[in-house]
Amino acid sequence: MEPEDRRPPDEDRDDPAPARVRTRSGGRSERVRRAVGEAVLAFLAEGKITFTTVEVAERAGVSRRTLYRWWPTHDDLLVEALSLHVRKVEPPDTGSWESDVRAFAHLVASFAADPVDLAMSGLMAGRRHPDFNALVIDQYRPVLDAWRQMVARAAARGEAGDAHSPETVVTMLVAPLFLGPLMLGRRPRDAEIDKMVDLILAATRP
Repeated sequence: MEPEDRRPPDEDRDDPAPARVRTRSGGRSERVRRAVGEAVLAFLAEGKITFTTVEVAERAGVSRRTLYRWWPTHDDLLVEALSLHVRKVEPPDTGSWESDVRAFAHLVASFAADPVDLAMSGLMAGRRHPDFNALVIDQYRPVLDAWRQMVARAAARGEAGDAHSPETVVTMLVAPLFLGPLMLGRRPRDAEIDKMVDLILAATRP
């Protein structure tokens, strides 16, 4: 069965607003959603989580009516932005554990050094906004599961051993990649990333 179309409607429609569970599709609605998500991410990159709906509308170039209709609360706007953000770090599935983990490591390194993620990490570390922290963690849950599935696939193919759980392997790999920009002020160099990958490959060798 095809999912119900819940795209943001044209602004001159007067029909009642549907439920806020929306599927992603192409066309105008996807452009609007991306514009709104990117606008909120821009505020987060500035370390600002107390932006107003009016500010988001102006930055995204959409009407306030559209914004209030589809993102009536501050949390709705954050969820839209965070869901857009975390999709940027979905793991590869090349069919090879070595190429998967190497491509994934370089992807995570760039992602963690992005101004948006750096600002979010700082906000979360301060623990001054527990509701924001909870939203971020909630949006990362399916992404973390996809990361673990990458390890599980390698084990199922016999390319990775089972001495360490997928969660442990993922933590061993991504933790230094996220901490590097925060502690060193820069993205790890490619050679450094490749050495981390070599360690992971050695630790997971069947």
